[in-house]
Amino acid sequence: MDERKLLTLWIEASRHTELEATLPALIDLLKDYLPLSVVHLYDVSRDRSGLFLINSWQPTRNLESLHQLINLPPPSLNLLHRWLLKNEVCVSNAIDEIYEPLAMLASKKEGHADYFAPLKLGSGAYAIFYLRISHEVFAGAELALLATAMRPLTVMIDNDQRLREIQRLRAAAEADRESLLVRLGKTSLSSETIIGVDGGLRAVMQRVAQVAPTNASALILGETGSGKEVIARAIHERSHRHDGPFIRVNCGALPSELIDSELFGHEKGSFTGASNARRGWFERADGGTLFLDEIGELPLAAQVRLLRVLQDGVLQRVGSENQIEVDVRVIAATHRDLPRMVQSGEFREDLWYRLAVFPIILPALHERIEDIEALAQYFIERAARRLGVPTPPLHRQEIRQLSDYSWPGNIRELGAVLERAVILGHGRYLDLDAALGVQLLNPVKNSHRASPEINEKTTVESLDIIISAHLKHALTQTYGKVDGPGGAAKLLSLNPNTLRGKLRRYRIDPAKYRHR
Repeated sequence: MDERKLLTLWIEASRHTELEATLPALIDLLKDYLPLSVVHLYDVSRDRSGLFLINSWQPTRNLESLHQLINLPPPSLNLLHRWLLKNEVCVSNAIDEIYEPLAMLASKKEGHADYFAPLKLGSGAYAIFYLRISHEVFAGAELALLATAMRPLTVMIDNDQRLREIQRLRAAAEADRESLLVRLGKTSLSSETIIGVDGGLRAVMQRVAQVAPTNASALILGETGSGKEVIARAIHERSHRHDGPFIRVNCGALPSELIDSELFGHEKGSFTGASNARRGWFERADGGTLFLDEIGELPLAAQVRLLRVLQDGVLQRVGSENQIEVDVRVIAATHRDLPRMVQSGEFREDLWYRLAVFPIILPALHERIEDIEALAQYFIERAARRLGVPTPPLHRQEIRQLSDYSWPGNIRELGAVLERAVILGHGRYLDLDAALGVQLLNPVKNSHRASPEINEKTTVESLDIIISAHLKHALTQTYGKVDGPGGAAKLLSLNPNTLRGKLRRYRIDPAKYRHR
């Protein structure tokens, strides 16, 4: 392997903490030397109860984050752990009887070779790296290349797991703080200002006002960084549950083998390491609101148990036979295309209908240009307070510069850029050029990561499917009536002309729904 490329790989492994940001760099490097056809990364649960497919890549698809349970019978799992403890790499022509679980995962096609590498992580757990190449035999140089690449890959996975553990602990601390503030009768410190109530978020806030007084579940759909948690908090604070706790859980950050324990709690001694009983997130949110962020990352097995709690209002801790009643309102959010996931079997259809009682679609920042100035002023003042420096002025030229940028990271990216601009300007002025950077204003496509334009296009296409389905559902409810009392425009809190424009954009004919 070229030493320069190996150094680049180590830099990527050390620079990022999220696996989805570093794994593409490894795959791109291997593609230069191997005819890759499939790459999989598996996580072996710490209690040896299962195998999870975490990431998948193929030449025709980008890297996917899956968290799918691979069902293996207990004898196969025992054989798998015996192989892991040996710490031996396995290639397709070396699979014998003891590697039967690996043979189940390997390619069944001729003309392909398979490679399995056990990865022992810093936590003591194991992961498995699998790749398939489109010729029958691995050369010695190729195996040496893979052995070299596995070391930075192990660091990548370790970094990702540490980050997820920190996020989990932080979420637990925030939840405990929220509960304490509520018990003391004090206002939560996590409430955020909503900017755009009379601008780009007007329709969204009308929807919030409609659903907040009810107990209905809500599903917030929008791109990453568009402010889904802020809207979830707005629903909670405007509901009769506002005196109860508001707890946010990032479903994508929950370790696959601990999801049940995190959501529903566990009893002492229910599994290795359960030294004390623990209340889950549902119990902690009793009487309040549970915000399930990134609900699309929840494995199918956990979706079944979540559905039962939503339907019956009862749960069982891991290791307990007793049922516990909970009174919790669930608000879910995702940036993923849940209807497509339902069709592909990745997300349960019954859970989708249970969560999507009242969908709310958040516009991306580039669709809220009228809010840029107010948002920018808010972030500048907040950054100046945090840093203890004077608030620098925001000029017209800078507002135009901010408005011309596409903001693939949405409001989260805007806040980060403006805080950086305040730091670089030492509180005297905004160094916006340096804060944005030429590489951000003119994104360059590279082999390590898809460009912002590609990511943005993909997300918009996914949201278009959801918006189109929502418009059709509204027309079904109103029998194709667009305007006036009982019309779809009133149901969606939209101006009739705006709705007609959206129907034209999505090529939906209201007449098709008038005789249903």
